[in-house]
Amino acid sequence: MKVREIILDFTSLLDVIMIILFFFVLYSTIDTKNAINNAKEAESNYNNLIIKQQELNDEAARELERNKLIDKNAAANQQALNSFEKGDYLDFYLDVTDNSDNWTLVISFGNKQREINSYETDDIKSSIRDTLKQFGFSTDDTYICILTFDGDQFGTAKVVRMIDDAIESIQREYSGLYFTNSKQVR
Repeated sequence: MKVREIILDFTSLLDVIMIILFFFVLYSTIDTKNAINNAKEAESNYNNLIIKQQELNDEAARELERNKLIDKNAAANQQALNSFEKGDYLDFYLDVTDNSDNWTLVISFGNKQREINSYETDDIKSSIRDTLKQFGFSTDDTYICILTFDGDQFGTAKVVRMIDDAIESIQREYSGLYFTNSKQVR
């Protein structure tokens, strides 16, 4: 064989190898980009799952604390129910003067009694809170309260809403305060 023929044979072989290398580099770059995109998507999914798992963990921790609090308060709740059964509860009696905006809220517990009048106070919440303190209740005590009113009296609905709003606000502070309304009809 001549030297020139050998060189020509290698030249065509080098062209084929270069073409193969070019396609290999091209396709490996595309595969790398796809792998990077897949990795980024997997990382994003993983981060979302971590966030969701943290939210679930937080919710489970809150639920566990609430259940512990329920168990802790079970004895106090039962004692309050037993007291209620014996007639030992906070009694709120609302008397609204017909055809006027005047009303009286009588709060009693045992032999203790306090009246809150419409003309005496603008802040029902602080008056009720002061009454609870005067009667010796603390924010940790558990007790039942009943608001009794005559639903047929003019202006009762407005005053009952005001008292309910005040009690709802107080219940954030006094977590053991259980309150219900009792409508009496003449």
